[in-house]
Amino acid sequence: MAKRKTKRRRRKFTGVNLVNAAETYVQANIITQGLFNTDPLAFLVGKWSTGYGNKDLSVSNSGGKVRIGIGELLGTTGLAEENWSAVKDHLDDEWASMLVSSAITNVGFRVGKKFLAPQRRMLNRTIKQLGLGSTIKV
Repeated sequence: MAKRKTKRRRRKFTGVNLVNAAETYVQANIITQGLFNTDPLAFLVGKWSTGYGNKDLSVSNSGGKVRIGIGELLGTTGLAEENWSAVKDHLDDEWASMLVSSAITNVGFRVGKKFLAPQRRMLNRTIKQLGLGSTIKV
């Protein structure tokens, strides 16, 4: 007997999953804290907040460790080689805590997603009723 032709399923655009976005940000924070001693946003922008305004990363120290942004790594401040050696020093000091934190975060989000599945379904239904179901998921 000949094989039947089946229609291809189209995948719907599911939008942005807020839980996955949060997990990605937490993992990025673990990496940027370990390697560059700053958060992901400050790493990209090149400034960090003290609560009383912004200061350049290259000037600031935190516990004896230099805060490094993407500008310093690309050499816009002229100290790119020194900054790469600082990243290596940070990695040598923080690799174990980064590994443990990343593993705990991964397990925590997996367990949290399973444990909170009924609440997430209810939120997704509500979001869909509001007309945002094609752009946002929880």
